[in-house]
Amino acid sequence: RVSGHSPVMLPRRCRGNLDSALGGPIVPKIVDHDARRQAIVEAMWRVVLRDGFAAVSVRSVAAEAEMSKTMIGHYFAKQADVLALAVEQTIDSVTEQIDADDLDELTLDRAVSIVLTMIPTTKRRRQEASVWLALLAESERDPDLRPVLSHLNASVLDGARQLLDGMRSSGLLAQRRDVELEARRLHALIDGLSLQSLTDPGSARP
Repeated sequence: RVSGHSPVMLPRRCRGNLDSALGGPIVPKIVDHDARRQAIVEAMWRVVLRDGFAAVSVRSVAAEAEMSKTMIGHYFAKQADVLALAVEQTIDSVTEQIDADDLDELTLDRAVSIVLTMIPTTKRRRQEASVWLALLAESERDPDLRPVLSHLNASVLDGARQLLDGMRSSGLLAQRRDVELEARRLHALIDGLSLQSLTDPGSARP
């Protein structure tokens, strides 16, 4: 391109010769942006699970993903945005687990097992939950993150509600019980045990 003039257009014959010299027509590279974002999130999880959340930074995630910091910034304006997507995906994963269960024929042991899927009782789950705590802290400075936390709370409450409906259908919960009230109580219990497991891992049952 020459400054102040229109782009120079090659004659069709010349463009054909250039294509031949390069081994075929020049085709723009198609980039799957969703795949790139997912690769970045997965890189962050690898850093968390290997080195702990304290090791997470734009530099460490870029190195793990084998991308430049500039490319990371192209897909996520700030580190908290990576955390937000990671938490959203964790919510979806737990929700899918609950939805996959047959809640109409529950045993007490199975009901307890489902509750434990929502509590970080292993080292790996605690490392994953540390991202939730980081997002909680960051939301004080960045109000845009609060809808993610609201979604998390709504998902846990909905999971508790589904479980209790299943327990009632299976004869494990008295019909006179208020499912909505009991769901909120169970939600509070799950949150409390989750926080206890994160701050005092020895108190959590694997």
